[in-house]
Amino acid sequence: MTVLTTAGCLGETLTADDSSSGDGESTSADGGTDGDESTALEDELRPLIDDYLDAAAAEDTETIATLTHGSSPLHPAGWEDAGWEFQGDAYDDIDGYEIERVIETAAVEDVSDLATADFWFEDDELATAVGSNDIAIVEVASDDLAAEELDVWVFVTEDEAWKVFLIGTEDETPEDPTEAFEEPIEDAENDVVAGIDWEFDQDNLGEETEWARVHLTDSPGVDADTVRIESTIAGTEIEFYNDENGDLSSTWAGASGTVELNPDGDQIVVTAIDGDDERIVHRQHYEP
Repeated sequence: MTVLTTAGCLGETLTADDSSSGDGESTSADGGTDGDESTALEDELRPLIDDYLDAAAAEDTETIATLTHGSSPLHPAGWEDAGWEFQGDAYDDIDGYEIERVIETAAVEDVSDLATADFWFEDDELATAVGSNDIAIVEVASDDLAAEELDVWVFVTEDEAWKVFLIGTEDETPEDPTEAFEEPIEDAENDVVAGIDWEFDQDNLGEETEWARVHLTDSPGVDADTVRIESTIAGTEIEFYNDENGDLSSTWAGASGTVELNPDGDQIVVTAIDGDDERIVHRQHYEP
């Protein structure tokens, strides 16, 4: 299995001059600001972000481990033991970032507002992992990081030192997911989609999380280099592609992909990609 963790690189493109704060002030959980404290905390946390991204670029999991909180789901010890592989190449094109806001005295409830929090933690697991340690949240302005939904960084203290705990984005799920639904599209001829298993259980990834497994056809009826499967409300995406490399080859035909579903409603979209041409071949709603 391969996991794209929330890490990446800035290479040598980022300097202190490139990444300046938006207003030099922080915001506390109650809405107050303090410029001096903000500057000090921002100066302390910015190098951690830089080092984390640089380590990810080099796929240096030893350094990532030193920067990551021991109770964080991003800590290499957990997913390396499970046989997952780290990849940091998704962030090679990041040119820089600015720090928009620092929330100095954040609470567990603030962390739970991140879109990734529900994926990693259930019930009281987040509060247990954080314990009585301090929490700070840094909101980052970067088109590249925002596109990857990695524009909010959560730091938690460990042995009185700040550590990376979680990286994600604000949860912008609509209260009524059906308001975001678009007209269904049926792959009636099964040119790409053979079927969807709405009762699929993904072991070890959360008993309260809903999943769907999309099965692609063994006999493609369209020309496509890549097939993308996504749940547009939960924001989960997976791609399968055709690739020939010497005697080795892969194909999306017959593949199956699992995506997370928003439990209050979601829609699965399957897109066939042929070069620069992208065409939605199937769009189906999930209404619990």
